[in-house]
Amino acid sequence: MPPTKTWFGRMSFGILLCFFLATPFLFYAAARAVQSNNNQVGDWLPATFRETEELDWYRQHFASDQFVVLTWDGCKIEGSIREDGSVPADPRIDQLANLLISDSPVGGKQGARPYAHYFKSIYTGPRLLEYLSDSAAGIPFDIAKQRLVGSFLGPDRQQTCLLITLSDAALPNLRQVLARPVVGPLGFQHPAGVLFTALESCEIDADQARLGGPPVDNVAIDEEGERTLIRLAGLSGLLGLTLSWWSLRSIRLTCIVFSCGILSAAAGLASLWIAGTNTDAIVLSMPALVYVLGISGAVHLINYYRDSISDVGPNAAPGKAIAMGWKPAVLCSLTTAFGLLSLCASELTPIQKFGFYSAIGVMEMLIVLFLFLPAALYMWPDKLPVASIRTKGKSKSREATVPASDGAMQRFWDGLCDVIVRHHALVTITFIVLIVGLVSGLRYYRTSIDLMKLFGKEARILKDYRWIEANIGPLVPVEIVLGFDSESIAQTGESKSNGPDDKAGWTLLERMNIVAATQRTIEHKFGPHGSNVIGPTMSALMFVPPLPRQDRSMGSFVQRKLMNRKLEQAYDSLSNSGYMTFDKDSNRELWRISLRVAAFEDVDYGQFTQSLKALVDPVITQSAAKHANAGGSIHQVNQVSARSDRPAITTVYTGVVPIVYKAQTALLRSLISSTVWSFLTITPLLMLVSRGFFAGMVAMLPNVLPVLVVFGGISWLGQPVEIGSMMAASIALGVAVDDTIHYLTWFRVSLNRDGDRLNAIRSAYHHCATPTLQATLINGLGLSVFMVSTFSPTKQFGYLMLVILFAGAIAELLLLPALLAGPLGRVFKPSQKTKGTTLQKSLPHPDSARTSNVTTVTT
Repeated sequence: MPPTKTWFGRMSFGILLCFFLATPFLFYAAARAVQSNNNQVGDWLPATFRETEELDWYRQHFASDQFVVLTWDGCKIEGSIREDGSVPADPRIDQLANLLISDSPVGGKQGARPYAHYFKSIYTGPRLLEYLSDSAAGIPFDIAKQRLVGSFLGPDRQQTCLLITLSDAALPNLRQVLARPVVGPLGFQHPAGVLFTALESCEIDADQARLGGPPVDNVAIDEEGERTLIRLAGLSGLLGLTLSWWSLRSIRLTCIVFSCGILSAAAGLASLWIAGTNTDAIVLSMPALVYVLGISGAVHLINYYRDSISDVGPNAAPGKAIAMGWKPAVLCSLTTAFGLLSLCASELTPIQKFGFYSAIGVMEMLIVLFLFLPAALYMWPDKLPVASIRTKGKSKSREATVPASDGAMQRFWDGLCDVIVRHHALVTITFIVLIVGLVSGLRYYRTSIDLMKLFGKEARILKDYRWIEANIGPLVPVEIVLGFDSESIAQTGESKSNGPDDKAGWTLLERMNIVAATQRTIEHKFGPHGSNVIGPTMSALMFVPPLPRQDRSMGSFVQRKLMNRKLEQAYDSLSNSGYMTFDKDSNRELWRISLRVAAFEDVDYGQFTQSLKALVDPVITQSAAKHANAGGSIHQVNQVSARSDRPAITTVYTGVVPIVYKAQTALLRSLISSTVWSFLTITPLLMLVSRGFFAGMVAMLPNVLPVLVVFGGISWLGQPVEIGSMMAASIALGVAVDDTIHYLTWFRVSLNRDGDRLNAIRSAYHHCATPTLQATLINGLGLSVFMVSTFSPTKQFGYLMLVILFAGAIAELLLLPALLAGPLGRVFKPSQKTKGTTLQKSLPHPDSARTSNVTTVTT
């Protein structure tokens, strides 16, 4: 009579058919998720943050923070102004500027959108010189030229550039507008963006074109993220295959394990597209992480499967492997998922997204491991020879199937365990001293986010930025907006106006003087004559003649009256300059002061932002005080205007630098909060496995300490913690706990059966030492491929995960058994139950742990 089919025997074909049919959809959804890759530095912070709200408010009134600086080697002014008022320059500058805001279809293709769909406005050095030197503006040519040095003209006063403002329609898909034409892997060509199509039309060599600005940063991050995904996919796949073969020594099983990893990674990516969420450069590291964890989990279950073959035969072995391994597999996935979900406590949106969707990917991985893996094992069983298969009426003995080399390794582990148990006090004290010494370095802990350090040294964006900053000026934007309350300003045509309580208002000239005083103070502190970290400041004053002196002489009074009248006549032109406007919602006149910070001066954005506020706020206060002494009224200077006593002047600091500074401070809080949440969520699971509160706390020690040791070491070395470093802490904690769960599972089974703690330590060590090493190599080396990334956060994540996981394995193999053998191990007490579980029945007696020939079970 043929043997009765098991559940997997009946369902394997159907399960594999479902996976076969679902695979094309998973790969399609994964590909669409990759295509949605979009990075906006301004979107790193939640919309509820004040800095995010201020940036959105700024963009509603001044669109120029979404600018692109474009130049090339021949982009130069060729001489002095001509008699007709024109400035001789490279003719392609005007040609390109006219094309970008024209209604001509992109690339001349019928049906294509016009260039003006993507670009809002164009400023060029020659046109600005012509405008400023015009008789109406009344600015001498040499003064006009000097004003543009550092922004539109280089130090040689010849090299110039275009400042291109993108339209709102261009912002959702910057790569379509700004991407360089490149040939990707396997000859796949990425088409040129709209801007580079225009360059080609104007016969400007794309390789010679140099771009800078926030949108260019975002596109560069997009491209680095995709390069990282492609590079990691190849290396992770190759390394996963190699490690699987090393662990299993079977081509058939290696292919099955590889399929598990690929399906898990594809499912993780697909969940992003299904949820309607765009990917970013950080979350694109998720597929490689899920792939490595899928490989590791599959190897664990296959070792259960191999052990079960000798008990129940190949047909029933898949089901028994799941019966034996489902609980530790679920617990391990939960701890890893909790570690990832703890990243959602971060205030940085990319980290939140990475943690959330990686956790989803890890849980989806269980579906693959519990359905696809056993079904594949049933359909294509392991063909490795086994000594005997237990059948009815036959002997229940097992013969050794472990190679001699594995036996030597097992004897090494057994001997090491005996040494640790005998000298547990010395081992524990040594670890404590080492840990205290390294953890003390946390007092030097600091965080950092530097946009230029996100890229590899050979990245094109770094070369362009260096060239532009050397030949034009700094690029990283900071924006200051001064808001004058409408009740505190004089009406057009009046030198003073009577506001509430007959309080005098600021004239247009007086408001400009406040803006000028702010600019002078900033340039004196941070400009070439100060710390030299910014270029010249820019404001609406760039478009007006030099302001008259503010002394008390009659001549100065007349000059100011005439100048004020002339400025009022040009008020509409000033409003169209992009540096001054009126906000009807707040009833304030807004004046923009634009700064550009050097990208390669190692500027501490946090310190710079604080210093800038401390410098500017007193200037505004003093200006208001002088106005009050001159017959006006002093109002409190405050950035919050939603009060009855509205401040006369408000200040808003925004742009990339304040956003990055806020992200930097949020990073510190994120690391602390995510690590705490990871500890709080994972520890209860260890308490469940350990069957006790204090037992769970003791079991947690070897897993928390490697994280503290590594970050203490980083702090001792003076290295800052960045985005990639921050992600590693919580994830490594969740992954490292997996081995602890397996060790405690075997320890608890032996302790419950025999009640002997020391023998339980030896028995668990006998079963878990080699699997712990295998898991560490698979996870650690698998994640080490991140180190080859040219995207800095991914690279940091890779090498820190490698170090933390190996530090965790050392703590697992040395510290944990020492703790269990010492006084703290007494909190582990045997259960009162006498009936053995499945694991208890299959576990060899501890006394025979060193001599039995049982095949090693990887749990």
